[in-house]
Amino acid sequence: MNYFMYFSYFALLFCFTMCFIHFFRLIKLGAPKDLSEARGSISAGVAYSNTGAMLPNRKESAYMHLPTFTAGVIFHTGTFLALFCFLLLFFDAVWGFFFRHALLSFFVALYLGFGVSCGIGLLIKRLISKKLRPISNLDDYISVSLTTVFQFVTALLFIRFSFYEYFSSAVHSGVLCVYFLAAALLFFYLPFGKLRHLVYYFAARYHLGFFYGRRGTWPPEKTDNL
Repeated sequence: MNYFMYFSYFALLFCFTMCFIHFFRLIKLGAPKDLSEARGSISAGVAYSNTGAMLPNRKESAYMHLPTFTAGVIFHTGTFLALFCFLLLFFDAVWGFFFRHALLSFFVALYLGFGVSCGIGLLIKRLISKKLRPISNLDDYISVSLTTVFQFVTALLFIRFSFYEYFSSAVHSGVLCVYFLAAALLFFYLPFGKLRHLVYYFAARYHLGFFYGRRGTWPPEKTDNL
């Protein structure tokens, strides 16, 4: 099991290094260049870009697909929760806290279970939707699958904490090996596939906020009823 654990730690270090390289390249490109006369606040535009502009009624078509939008939110937050739990592995005392509080572990596993369900649903939708299937590529399927599997094995780990007396040490060891392997695969793939938008997301939202904030379009006027 230790080999799998150290392998996943090495993968995490590799992931951080590659993501830092992506981030450094973004910083090197500098701030957006805009020669037009400013009519609004860039800071207000950037703030709105990461808050109000993310609501479904402010997006082009998300408000017409609320179930899919909600599933995406749950899936993304479940992924972040699973990643956060992995980072907690470096702090044994925290894992001891989860071990002593089975109810908390149960709720973590339950939310991750919702995330897994949403991930599977979104994957199926890509496969059967006549609109999504033509514009989906292999990277889309791999990315969703890796994050879904990672949430699933993390949920198994927390279920094990919740119902410790029903699991043998052999089962626990096997779950941990699969868990660390799934984490390693995710970390190795993240910097190269669409999952690297974990880094580019912030730059994209900043550029949008800069552009529309400078022009006074974001935040929208209070009289806007959209």
